[in-house]
Amino acid sequence: MQTPTTRSLVVGWLAMLLAGLAQAQTTPTLIQTSSGYALKIPYLEFSPGGARQAYTAKATTGDLSTFSADTGSVASIAVQSGVGNTTTLQQTGGAYVLAFPYVEVDGQAQAYSASLTTTNLSQWAVVPNSVAVVATSNTLAPPTGVAVGGPSPQTVGSFSFASSSKLSTIWTAPTSFAVHHFEVIGTESVGGTRTAVSATASETAATLTGLKAATAYRVMVKACQDAACTLYGAATPVSATTSTEYWQLQGSGATLSGLSKVVSDGNARLSATRIGPDAGTANAGRVQFYYGPMVTPGTMASLAVAVGNAAASAATPSSYLSFTSKAGTSGLFTPATSGAARSIASVATGQGVPLAANLGNKVRVFFEAAGSDGKTRIYSVDSKDGFVGQDFNSGAAVTCSTDADYASTGGCAPTLVIGVDGDATGGNLRIKNARQNKVAFPTQTDWRWDGAPGAFMVFTTDSVASCSTVQQNHGYAVWDGTRWNVQYRADGCPKLFTSAQACLPMHVGGTHYKMYCGDPSITAGKVTGSTLPFLGPKKLLYADGSGSGADATVEFEDWEAQTASRDIAFLWPNGTRLDDKAEGYIDDYHFLAPTGSLDLQVGYLTITDGVVVPFAVAAILLNP
Repeated sequence: MQTPTTRSLVVGWLAMLLAGLAQAQTTPTLIQTSSGYALKIPYLEFSPGGARQAYTAKATTGDLSTFSADTGSVASIAVQSGVGNTTTLQQTGGAYVLAFPYVEVDGQAQAYSASLTTTNLSQWAVVPNSVAVVATSNTLAPPTGVAVGGPSPQTVGSFSFASSSKLSTIWTAPTSFAVHHFEVIGTESVGGTRTAVSATASETAATLTGLKAATAYRVMVKACQDAACTLYGAATPVSATTSTEYWQLQGSGATLSGLSKVVSDGNARLSATRIGPDAGTANAGRVQFYYGPMVTPGTMASLAVAVGNAAASAATPSSYLSFTSKAGTSGLFTPATSGAARSIASVATGQGVPLAANLGNKVRVFFEAAGSDGKTRIYSVDSKDGFVGQDFNSGAAVTCSTDADYASTGGCAPTLVIGVDGDATGGNLRIKNARQNKVAFPTQTDWRWDGAPGAFMVFTTDSVASCSTVQQNHGYAVWDGTRWNVQYRADGCPKLFTSAQACLPMHVGGTHYKMYCGDPSITAGKVTGSTLPFLGPKKLLYADGSGSGADATVEFEDWEAQTASRDIAFLWPNGTRLDDKAEGYIDDYHFLAPTGSLDLQVGYLTITDGVVVPFAVAAILLNP
């Protein structure tokens, strides 16, 4: 008989959020990752007291003998009928046994049966002698002549490359049985992420999309005899690698003087926001900047707005490469010097995030500001002109510029988002300063953020004593629906991307994100004596929200290890590659899809050579 205590343990592990969504795929898979293996269980049944319940779950292992349950990944789903080789959770006395009649090893034609046992529903051990080879459904003739390569090859200057996110596959169909359809499955070598596409029986080619750049994939083609692919023939996997991302600066020649400025007074602190075509405002369909314009004598530093000169269209580059400054009549200003204690003494970087109807159909600016105590924190304030996103003052003024504006009763009263160590409210241990934040949410799903749990934020922390040996680090916060929670390790240190500066995450569909970071530990090209920021080469990382925890939440652990980061290539307008110096002095960048389609990706960048005043330019991804 199951006691209330053990029943609650099971419910605590199994009966999580996200009930009710059945999984189309029910076969467990064991996938190799950069740190070991991930066991993905799309369907398992547990029947306490004879009542059938179904769940999905994940676990990880480094040695294939002990598995750690990812409790955050467990979700209740609908019970399905007719599932073959069902994975079951069974209670045996004080222990539990998870029995797998059939586990598919990704990228192999072989399958296994196995059992795991536990007494705490957290750590699972393989039952001795339970692992056995089982017959697979791979009994039919496989496709032949499988070949995989990058589509859309091109040459720019001396560089030849294909798509950075796609691989095309061709094959010859078997003739010994009637093929119902084909399945093409690509598994990458870093995080074990799996991507698949189907083709009809008459097709002999298909393209995998949404892949990681500069990443090796194993691609398998299966010829299926029926709709469920219960019997199939699988070809031996073929290896292929996606291209590096190539970004070309806009203008002419191969010097800073030839680059086209995207906004006349652009200087630093550049971020970009896409306003959707259905915004219902004059800026609908346009990109707009939240940026730092050139500071002229007698003016204070500000976070101003610049608006695209037309609704973004892939057919008209000027629609996303030309902006009109609204400096002086929009945004947030640093208030005049004062000896008074205040939370907003100077305003720096910021990011505009459009909010959905449930949050007011407006723009929320997340910005960093130093207080009179010398510490920098992250705040937010909402626009008072809806999606126009230029006026953040509820009073008569159209800008925020005085201590009275930023007071708790003022027209621009800010909300504390990320506090620092020692703050009585909203503080975060070991964080001395929180700066240069970027919020990420599923922009490929909707250009507006609806405030649902799972969004995340990266932000600069500077040095963190006893937690990182370098000066430049990035902390990580996850939105729970109410507040931003900075993530910490078990030893009390914040979870950090180390030696990382100006990180910018970008949604690329589903539960997948990519992130660009400067690596300031690499100083080749830095100008001696220059006080301008040098970020080093730019690196690229990927995350898959389905890797751990709830799929809708991108945990820190869902990101690849920084050791797996890839280089990206920046080209001058004439096709030559930027050297270490030129790339290292790219700072305050924002990558985004201005039309909403990933077929057009633009990087808005601030650039200098270590001597000239930084200014704002753009680069286009040549091989999306």
